[in-house]
Amino acid sequence: MSYERKILEDLKPEYFQHPRDLAAIRNLQRVKGMDLFTKKFMELGFEKIMLIQNIGSCLRVSETQIPSIYKVFKEACDALEIAPPDLFIQNSPFPNAYTYGYTRPFVVVTTGLIKDFSPEELMFILGHELGHVKCGHTLYNTMAENLTLIIGFISDMTLGIGQLVTTGIQLALLEWSRKAEYSADRAGLLAVQDVEAASSALSKLMAPSKEIWQEINMDEINKQAEEFEELSEDDLSKIYKFFSTIQQTHPWTILRTKEINEWVDDGTYDAVMSMDPEKLEEIVKKTEQLASNKVLCPDCGGELAWIEQYERWYCYSCEKYP
Repeated sequence: MSYERKILEDLKPEYFQHPRDLAAIRNLQRVKGMDLFTKKFMELGFEKIMLIQNIGSCLRVSETQIPSIYKVFKEACDALEIAPPDLFIQNSPFPNAYTYGYTRPFVVVTTGLIKDFSPEELMFILGHELGHVKCGHTLYNTMAENLTLIIGFISDMTLGIGQLVTTGIQLALLEWSRKAEYSADRAGLLAVQDVEAASSALSKLMAPSKEIWQEINMDEINKQAEEFEELSEDDLSKIYKFFSTIQQTHPWTILRTKEINEWVDDGTYDAVMSMDPEKLEEIVKKTEQLASNKVLCPDCGGELAWIEQYERWYCYSCEKYP
């Protein structure tokens, strides 16, 4: 990483938040029972359990513990203007990273990621995780990662009734989680400030085999993304896409690659990097406009959510397609 990275002073999440993320979080907060669900989750203490597990079994990275990795992490924190949370290295051959916790968020990366990703690619991944912290995603992210356990616990307490009540929450939470990844990817790019590194990092997540990475062609990746979107034209593909992602916390990786490149191509990335007040104000207005394109449910009056994979509006309160 020979170039000097720009520190984005006074960077606010709304400057890079994806409009689908903003719309999805608002939908989630309107779902019936969400407040009670959140309260119960916090009472269960998942954050403390995971923190204990990481402190007990993972290496904590610092200026004096694996300083080469901490340097990359600290640069990403500086670029995004965020106080460094705890960073742990988990012993796993599979390239992966995640952010956990809400009162005390921490970032975890695997040895497989560190071993096989370049410093620039690693910085994109770390910036992505820090983006979750910057955007305030950590509470709902942690809930999404523990959905099965939480729903099971509530169901046991309520003799199964709770599982029926939490179905709408589950769908809305996972829908938001997938959209939040787009904002985090933008944060990763703002951290590394290298479009090629961002694209190659995402492509490596799709093909975690070091032997083939040297032959990856980014032009072909973009063509693949276009082909994937064209598959939505027939009903069978729409149904398959919907049901294959409805229980996932992350969107299709090929679409993440396309989204990040489109953000660059339409000039918004450069506008954020400029930190020009007028341009930033225009970005915030545009994001709000796109996120606030409200369609109301004819039955309950609540706001409908657009389910891209199925290309239909959905009401999380009524748990149906109007």
